[in-house]
Amino acid sequence: MSFALRFILREIRSSEVITLIIALIISVGTVTSISLFVDRLQLSFEQESANLLAADRVVRSDQPILESWKSHATEQGLEQAERTSFATMIFANDKLQLSQISAVSASYPLKGQFLVDDALFAQGNPSTIAPASGEIWLSSRLASLLAVKIGQMVEVGDAKLRVSKYLVLDPGSSTSAFAVSPRAVMNVTDLAATHVIIPGSRVRYSLLLAGDRDALQQYETWIEPQLKEGQRWQTPKQKGQSIGQTINKAESFLLLAGTLAVVLSGVAMALASARFVKRHLMQVAVLKTLGATPRILAKLFSLQLFILFVVGALGGLISGWFIQEGISSLLSSLMTTTLPEPSISKLWLGVATGFISLIAFCLPLMIRLIQISPLSVLQPSARVEKNALVIYVVGFVGLYGLMCLYTQGFMLPSIMTLAIAGVGLVVSILGWGMFKLGRWATSGATSGWQIGLASLYRRLTPNLFQLLVFTLIIMLGLILVGIKTSLVSDWQAQLPEDAPNHYLFNVQADQVAGINDISQRLNLSSSSWFPMVRGRITKVNEDLVETLYPEGTPEPELFEREMNLTWADHVGEGNQVVAGDFHDQGISLEQKTAAEAGIKMGDKLTISIGGLHYTLPVTSIRTVDWGSMRPNFYVIVPKQTLANYPANFVSSFFIKADQAQAFYQNMSRYPTVSILNVGDLLKQIQTIIAQLSQAIQLVLLCILAAGALVLIASIGSTLEERREEGALLRVLGAKASLVRQALIVEFGFLGLFSGVIAALGAEASLYGVQTFVFKSAVSWHPLLWVLGPLIGVILITSIGVFASRTVLKVPPMHLLRDF
Repeated sequence: MSFALRFILREIRSSEVITLIIALIISVGTVTSISLFVDRLQLSFEQESANLLAADRVVRSDQPILESWKSHATEQGLEQAERTSFATMIFANDKLQLSQISAVSASYPLKGQFLVDDALFAQGNPSTIAPASGEIWLSSRLASLLAVKIGQMVEVGDAKLRVSKYLVLDPGSSTSAFAVSPRAVMNVTDLAATHVIIPGSRVRYSLLLAGDRDALQQYETWIEPQLKEGQRWQTPKQKGQSIGQTINKAESFLLLAGTLAVVLSGVAMALASARFVKRHLMQVAVLKTLGATPRILAKLFSLQLFILFVVGALGGLISGWFIQEGISSLLSSLMTTTLPEPSISKLWLGVATGFISLIAFCLPLMIRLIQISPLSVLQPSARVEKNALVIYVVGFVGLYGLMCLYTQGFMLPSIMTLAIAGVGLVVSILGWGMFKLGRWATSGATSGWQIGLASLYRRLTPNLFQLLVFTLIIMLGLILVGIKTSLVSDWQAQLPEDAPNHYLFNVQADQVAGINDISQRLNLSSSSWFPMVRGRITKVNEDLVETLYPEGTPEPELFEREMNLTWADHVGEGNQVVAGDFHDQGISLEQKTAAEAGIKMGDKLTISIGGLHYTLPVTSIRTVDWGSMRPNFYVIVPKQTLANYPANFVSSFFIKADQAQAFYQNMSRYPTVSILNVGDLLKQIQTIIAQLSQAIQLVLLCILAAGALVLIASIGSTLEERREEGALLRVLGAKASLVRQALIVEFGFLGLFSGVIAALGAEASLYGVQTFVFKSAVSWHPLLWVLGPLIGVILITSIGVFASRTVLKVPPMHLLRDF
């Protein structure tokens, strides 16, 4: 142990050991920081969604909550609250208005907070206290429709309640997309006195729970087998599906970034390991001559690798922790809440990354070194690269396994592996051809340009390997740039700053013009108006739906309920026809819905509307961008089919904060119109997008650091040969400027070739990633074809000349003494 420590301490100043340690730190640190940060984002997402849910978990039921459910929650140490939601008429000042009422217990909400105010249409102040018994909070719109003020009484059934606050936001109010009537909140203790809930009433009972994750998990395991039809266990993730999709896309990107960092760090470790082994050939020979057995050497090098692993892993864990803390601090101004502390359990992934990297890239070379005989090592022709194919296969398998472990899947690693393999084949063929052409064109070289081009073929194998390494580094960087640009642009395109945040339902045809006038006066951005008529699909071709899906058999969504049908003269924004033609002679279906129901082009659907039946062919299939926040429909039917039925119209509007009061006041003239405000959900998604966009910028720095490390390690692997050549040229009378020019030309052409091939590989990889991973539209990236060659020439030439500076600065006699 002491010998191994002295040995490694003596070697710590060598560039190979430093590179190994730095590669380990970058690999472990990048993986650790990304894992911890994604974990914090997911916890934050759960917290934000829980705020909208008003609890960590909710049990929803069409029947009153059983006492045994409440008792078991108490036994698990969970906080509890109750909410009973129903629609009823509220009376005041000889006026009546249908409203959506939530009767809540005193402990409601468990998460999040109310926004209430004493002024109509105000921004609201936070409150975590529910209405007291005998009080009711009315939304500003409801209060305006009833012409009541704070302190006045309203009637809910047989109970008279005093208006004590104007309700701006109920944290659990968005649990139903159909709760679009003006809202009110009252105390659950007053519910019995209203007598509004009678047998047959449509009521939703909710038991809200909050507490420790393990306790919630145990409660979920206990209650789920007891849930019947009309009862549901709801989690924050289910609540925020739109946000969840955003998080999943972001996590895929960050996992890709981490995978690329692991690839780069692994390549750097492989290069440093090769140099480390080459430098220790003589030491191994001496140790074996003095009687050291392979077992002793194995123990010695194992201890060295262990020490390197401990130092690199600890450094990586510490740096990864501080990196994710730095990311979180920089993004704190964008956070709606403080990010939760990360889970310590996530540190294992970084440690596993370092361990597998070391085993895959260093151990095979160490084994080859131990197995070489003293005589073969002392021979100048000895090559530790014997059976190199086996070594590279082991390293490749380890790298692929590491990527699969990190991404928890095979798709992303497979795409990256195929891209790398393809690039390797292209590089080998094109590089050999270009280097051979350079040698032919520089026969009898005397200038720096000719010497530099001739050097490309003279060091054919090392330069082909460097060309591959440089190409991969640039390609990976271009992939990150391309994905970041397209991914963030895709998110922002789906949810721009002026994305609609209000829906208007139940609008009659004679009300559309008046609402449009309000929109124009307030300068509001709005989508088109769409008519809606309710209908149900009863037949597919000649088969009844009841026959296709007997009772008890799960039905596709297209058949299980009445659908909102609409007509349109043309395909709306966010819709794209992918099969057939969109016209007024048949039905247009959304693609995923049609696939789920097994419906194809030409199939005939029978639709029941108001007791009448219409049979129409499917003439087009559409994709729909549900994230556009505009009204969209599963089924579009011909206008003449719905022309004789009264239709309600729907549209979406973008309303700024300073326009909301005027809009609601004007809409008080239309008491039957239902308004759904989804602004809070949009703000949450947009906040997450902003957070992730900033996080991606910082993660890219880790990738660039790993890439720079590989560049330096790759150039270092051929540095000795370059120094020998430079020394020989200078001894023969060449000036330093000639040697410098030759280096610039050699590295410049390596960079140019690498950049062009990298742009090709990046474009191919982006096609695969966009198609199979992010499932987004494929786009062309002309910027990559400019950045690739430009970065290649500038970056590789700069780093190459800098890393080879000793060739120019050290006197020729000193260089010759080294050899």
